[in-house]
Amino acid sequence: MTYTTEDIAVVIPAFNSASTIEKSLETIFAQNQLPGEIIVVDDGSSDGTEAVVKSSKYSSSIKYIRQDNGGPAAARNTGIFSTDKSWIAFLDADDNWIDANKLSEQINMANKYPSATLIDTFADIDWHGSKIKKNRKLKSGKVFEGFLTENIINATSSVLAKCKSIKQLGGFDEDLRFGEDRLLWAKLAQIGEVHTVPQVTVMKFNEVGNLTSNGAKNYPHRLKLVNALLTLTQFTNEQQKRIWMDNLVEFLRLDFQTNNVEHFLHVFADAWKLSGEKILLTRYFPLALYAKLFGSFRPLIKSVEK
Repeated sequence: MTYTTEDIAVVIPAFNSASTIEKSLETIFAQNQLPGEIIVVDDGSSDGTEAVVKSSKYSSSIKYIRQDNGGPAAARNTGIFSTDKSWIAFLDADDNWIDANKLSEQINMANKYPSATLIDTFADIDWHGSKIKKNRKLKSGKVFEGFLTENIINATSSVLAKCKSIKQLGGFDEDLRFGEDRLLWAKLAQIGEVHTVPQVTVMKFNEVGNLTSNGAKNYPHRLKLVNALLTLTQFTNEQQKRIWMDNLVEFLRLDFQTNNVEHFLHVFADAWKLSGEKILLTRYFPLALYAKLFGSFRPLIKSVEK
């Protein structure tokens, strides 16, 4: 079967997105080959998002669904299970597609690699004007193991995924509010191939400190995510230790940078329990000793900044 962009449904989860969603919609209709369906799932907005969508000049071309607030995973699932298109393109309501060839290039790659379950592109991440992070992770083929230690997808808004495969996997895990996308990408990578179009097609907008300010809040979800990843296949004890350490050091780094000593020591204790002696061979072991002795990282943070 040869696919065209008519075989794509764009799913947009929207929550209080009145100020951004019209621009996001414009970037869809700027594509040189339009998708077959556009689905906006309003996840219980209270800021006039519905009025913006319904008054948009594109409203007649949009399927609008409103539901009670359940989070982005629930909103995306609603969109996924309401379409019969072969492919799903995800676009967050505050992100933009910046290349008119995005969908056409991705569907060309889908036709080139019939075993593909996921195709992303390069992306730029705008941290609220403070800096632009260039995500250029290139994938080709079987890359499941890469998802065990990090999210190797450049941006959710860059993803084109096979709808049938997503539905077979049950969609996004709605119990996870942090990392639910990475879990689904890992599952898709386990049953098929992942490929990347090496073009920047997405501008993603993040609030400054998105992960940093919410590190402690997101930490329990990371534990749930890793536990879920470890159920996907058989791992040796040593492999499990490495996976745990690689996932937890991110939070140790953030806690150090934000001088959150209490949470740092909590994460370190978990890392020691789950990864054993491996964590003792990192720089976080002397930092844990320092934290216990002095109760603050401030002098160290200043010396690192210099």
